[in-house]
Amino acid sequence: MQVIILWSLLILPWTSLLFLKMDTVRRYMPVALFMTVLDTLAYQAAYHYGWWEETGSSLFGWDKILPVPWVYGAYLVIVIWIFRFTFGKFWIYLIVNVLLDGLFMYIVYPIWQRLGLVSSESTLPTIATIAMMVGFALIIYLYQMWQDEVFKEPKANHKNDQELNWRPLHWRKKAR
Repeated sequence: MQVIILWSLLILPWTSLLFLKMDTVRRYMPVALFMTVLDTLAYQAAYHYGWWEETGSSLFGWDKILPVPWVYGAYLVIVIWIFRFTFGKFWIYLIVNVLLDGLFMYIVYPIWQRLGLVSSESTLPTIATIAMMVGFALIIYLYQMWQDEVFKEPKANHKNDQELNWRPLHWRKKAR
């Protein structure tokens, strides 16, 4: 049963992306991947400094430090969905993140522990873990703001600009 739940956490969230426009997925995939990198680094640091230790069920022999189905499945996709509905509305984004992080740490994670999906011994208080998660949420929000600015297309004012639109942004400025 545990293996079925873990595979579901890894695969099912990805299928939910079929309900989004591909432009939306493309827009928010970089921030979701960035969050995955931050999460992976956090789990590495937690392992090294003894903040917590994940010793639950695993799908693979090599996923002893972080829960791969959660980090590379459900959580990655949740980031895309949250950005889809809240990006550009910072306070709503922040409230949603605080609520979801609290819900996860105080309700979902204890259920997973009872099911034997994870068994974590933590030296950090739960509120510290939530604070770290909210800090990451702020970092990735800033990252997405930067991403949107970098990939914003300039408006074509005349025919010459329209002819140059196939070129990358840094080439366009040189060609004018």
